[in-house]
Amino acid sequence: MKRWSLLLGAVALVASVSCFGQTAARGPAGPVALTVRLPQPKQQIFYVHEVMPVRPGPLTLYYPKWIPGDHAPDGPIGTMMGLEITAGGKRIPWLRDEVDMFTFHLTVPAGVRQIDIRFEFPARDRVTPNLMGLEWNTVALYQAGYPTKEQMYEPTLVIPAGWRYASALTTEGHSGGRITFKPVPLNTLVDSPVIAGEYFRQIDLTPAGSPVRRYLDMVGDNAAALDISDAQIAGFRHLVEQAQALFHSHHYNNYHFLLTLSDYVSTGGLEHHQSSDDRARGGTKMFADADHFMLDASLLPHEYTHSWNGKFMRPARLWQPNFERPEHTPMLWVYEGLTTYLGDMLTARSGLWSPDTWRQAVAYRAAVMAHRTGREWRPLIDTTVAAQLLYGSPSAWANWRRQTDFYREGELLWLAVDMKIRTLSHDRRSLDDFARRFFGVDNGSFTTHTYTFHNVVAALNAVQPYDWARFLHNWLYGVGQQVPLLSGIKASGWRLVYSDRPSRYQKALENVGEGELSSQGVNAMFSVGLFLDRQGKVEDVLWNGPAFKAGLAPGMTLVAIDGQPYSTGVLRSEIAQAQKSQKPLEITAKGDGVTAHYTVYYDGGLKYPHLVRVPGTTDYLRQILAPKPLDNGS
Repeated sequence: MKRWSLLLGAVALVASVSCFGQTAARGPAGPVALTVRLPQPKQQIFYVHEVMPVRPGPLTLYYPKWIPGDHAPDGPIGTMMGLEITAGGKRIPWLRDEVDMFTFHLTVPAGVRQIDIRFEFPARDRVTPNLMGLEWNTVALYQAGYPTKEQMYEPTLVIPAGWRYASALTTEGHSGGRITFKPVPLNTLVDSPVIAGEYFRQIDLTPAGSPVRRYLDMVGDNAAALDISDAQIAGFRHLVEQAQALFHSHHYNNYHFLLTLSDYVSTGGLEHHQSSDDRARGGTKMFADADHFMLDASLLPHEYTHSWNGKFMRPARLWQPNFERPEHTPMLWVYEGLTTYLGDMLTARSGLWSPDTWRQAVAYRAAVMAHRTGREWRPLIDTTVAAQLLYGSPSAWANWRRQTDFYREGELLWLAVDMKIRTLSHDRRSLDDFARRFFGVDNGSFTTHTYTFHNVVAALNAVQPYDWARFLHNWLYGVGQQVPLLSGIKASGWRLVYSDRPSRYQKALENVGEGELSSQGVNAMFSVGLFLDRQGKVEDVLWNGPAFKAGLAPGMTLVAIDGQPYSTGVLRSEIAQAQKSQKPLEITAKGDGVTAHYTVYYDGGLKYPHLVRVPGTTDYLRQILAPKPLDNGS
């Protein structure tokens, strides 16, 4: 009891002082030796050992909570296990903070100069028998009281012998499966993931004559997953060239596209300053299947663009001195929205997408946003402020509640900005000039710069004078028709229309797997107002749309339509038939054990979005998506 009483007293003492006021004057006691082992990939467990120099007395340790790029306090503390802290072989008791679950308190005994920290982290979503991806924030505790940039770590990774690996970290030694990396500050370590695997391939994407190397590093579940074509490699090489032509700068020593091609790990991407952690939605099919490659092609350009927008230049309150301070996310319409616009632009300029594919993607996204009924009450700015609530939110009623729309609507916003610059300047300037001015400063530096709304407005005015503050404010804070959602498309010489045939892009989204905006199933939101998975389960219903008025709701499963057993083909054919017969759709659906009949009054036919040219206007999209002359810099 005495030992725990002393510990509780230490906890109270630690809680009573500022996390940056107690010991910061002296600095950390020394570098932390961090060793992470993966002895049995089939078990998918990382074993962590930290040797941390400390000073006697109260000590608070943090597990990273706010991970840059996640925009949410989603550090996976809940899966951490086996925490043991010792000194000289003797256990030191610890207590988790009762309010902040990411914080641990302990008292370092007199005479102790270093502690050993051990725990395990299961990583089922990042490890398979043949590969792994390591995010260092999942396997590190660090001290309160110092900015993360002042806490040095000496990382070592132990993986199966014979596996090859890649990271933006610099290797100091490699023997068998034991890899030691050059010491780095904790913020750099967290910003430098590692991929490794039995099946590994590295492709040099560096432009001729450039001293700054760029690599495509790939690990896969099997050798076939790495079978990338010469044309696909050429597209990624053009991506590096076109990014240089756009920004006229780089903000990394070297850059690694870390690409995992697996059918068993989580999918998506996370930006880092000198690398990107990309997990193909198509898994092992990314390079082999044309539709999968089309859906995945914009992933690497998006995360690469973040090296400039988000990592080098970052919204001021998204930068924090440690991983516990809450991030403020109102500027995500720049961080993510502009990156979506520029990243997709680079996807087309590099040839990874054709201009027609870009138009199909933007048409689909514009239609989704045009049918986002929640725009009537929830302004775009609130989706940024509440981003941490929206990431991973359920699909039920998503059109009325809104999702992370700062990506898709943000792309439409920045297309409108680009078109406004082009028209006001009589085609002498464009958003390219803004990108070069805003992100091209301090070429070669990767010291983070921060920006505010006023900085963005000033940079836009320097390119083309206009009341940008009012323009952006009206878009961000407006609702419903106050927002000129399709103005950029209209000004570009194109318009959004609907036909009875889906684009290849939408067909791929619905048929081959998860995409950025949609999962497998049927998106009939533009017609009857339903989004269904492939089994006919209702994922979302258009608020006040035909299906909503009939009484259908998310969670129900369609059983029959007009007396025919449900299938995606039956749904489409009956929607088309209702247009001819002018009769309502009779739908049988089951929900919570109750089967009922619903009459849906809709006779508008199938509706799939497309962009079509407006005769007699300039085709600005052709100019926007055309490859640019290559920059002679590095």
